[in-house]
Amino acid sequence: MFLLAGLSWWAATAQAGTASNITGLFYTGNDSSGGLAAGGTQDANWQVTYARVNGTNYAGTSTYTGSAYVLSSSYIDAAYVDNTATAQWITAPGARTAATGGTANIGGDYLPGNGTTGTNSAYYSYRLAFTITGTGSGTITNNIQIAMTIAADDAYTVYVNPASSPTVNNSGVISTGGTAASASGTAAWGNTTSIALGNSTAGGGVNNSTFRIGTNYIYVVVANTNSQTGSSGSSSLNPSGLLVYQVGSGITIDGRPVPETGAILPVVVALGLFGWRRFRRRKPGGPSVP
Repeated sequence: MFLLAGLSWWAATAQAGTASNITGLFYTGNDSSGGLAAGGTQDANWQVTYARVNGTNYAGTSTYTGSAYVLSSSYIDAAYVDNTATAQWITAPGARTAATGGTANIGGDYLPGNGTTGTNSAYYSYRLAFTITGTGSGTITNNIQIAMTIAADDAYTVYVNPASSPTVNNSGVISTGGTAASASGTAAWGNTTSIALGNSTAGGGVNNSTFRIGTNYIYVVVANTNSQTGSSGSSSLNPSGLLVYQVGSGITIDGRPVPETGAILPVVVALGLFGWRRFRRRKPGGPSVP
C-alpha cells in the first residue's frame, strides 16, 4: 500500500511544475531584439500559423501564413488606434496595398474577408511562442498573471495553449480541441482593451489559462468581417491587422513582478508614430468599416 501510494504521489508531482521566470513575450511589430521592425518587413516573433480564406484552409508557409508583416506608415489605416513607442500593427502574409489589389507583402493591410460565415469570410490565427522556466514539468501550479493590451481589425479571440491549433469552419466556429477562449473582442480596431491571462483567482487574478513548464503559446484568431455579420456576397479586400503590447509590463508570478529584461519593455504612452495615413473610401450609402 505504501509503495502504491508513493508511486501515485510521484506520478502526480512529476506532471506539475513551479514557474520562476517567463521570457519571450514580445510585442507585435518587433525585431528579434525587441526593437521596432521597419514597416514592410516581417515580424520576428509573431507568426500566422493558420488562415481560413474564402472557404480554403491555409497552414505552414503559404499565401496567407508565415511570419506576420509590419504595417508601413504609407498604408496603415487611418481608423486604427496609434502604434506605441514599442509596438506596431502587424498583418498576415498576402496583405496588399490597396482594396483593388496593389502589391503584396510590403506593409499594406488589405486582405480578403467579408462577414462572419460563408465562403467570403476570413480568419487569421496569429501565434506567439514564449518560455516559462522553473522546477518540475507539465502544468504549472503556482499563480501566473500576464497582462495584454490588444486591438484588432475586426474581431479577435485569444487562446492560451489550446489542445489543438485553432481552426475555423464555414460557420465561423473556432475549434481548439475543447480549450475555451481566454478573451475576445469585436469592433476592436479603433480602441484598445486590456485583458489578463491567468491560472488563478488568487489576489484578484483571473483563471482563464493553463500554463506549463517549457514552451507556451498565445494564439489570437482575428476575423476580417468588414463589419458584416453572417454570410456576405462581397469578395472585396478589406484592412485587417493586430496590435498587442504591454505584455511584458504586466507579468507576475505569485504576485511578484517578473523582472523586465531585454526585449520586454514597459509602454509609457501610446504615441502616433505615423505622419501621413490613408483614409478609407466609404461606399455610397454604406457604413464606414475597417
